[in-house]
Amino acid sequence: MDEKKVREAIEDFKELSIQMRERGFSGASKHCDLAIEALEKQLPMKVEYEGGFSNNGFTRYRMAKCPDCDRWHSSRDEIIYCSKCGRKLDWSEEDE
Repeated sequence: MDEKKVREAIEDFKELSIQMRERGFSGASKHCDLAIEALEKQLPMKVEYEGGFSNNGFTRYRMAKCPDCDRWHSSRDEIIYCSKCGRKLDWSEEDE
């Protein structure tokens, strides 16, 4: 999914949510907020590395936790989304 389009959709839903709330459509506003929450999970967040398993001084895999729910994952699993909360994970180690 294109990150720029996701960010644009989030902004559109935020504006729509405000408009719906102002017009008294609280149910529609809540649905917009739910869509925002789901779209935000599509934006990758960097995992927080800590520890890992090594054998003879060579790291076999590293442990990292999801920045949203603190669920631990192994770098060897090569997952894209957190298995607990659904957040898209960024496994890169460099800061951008």
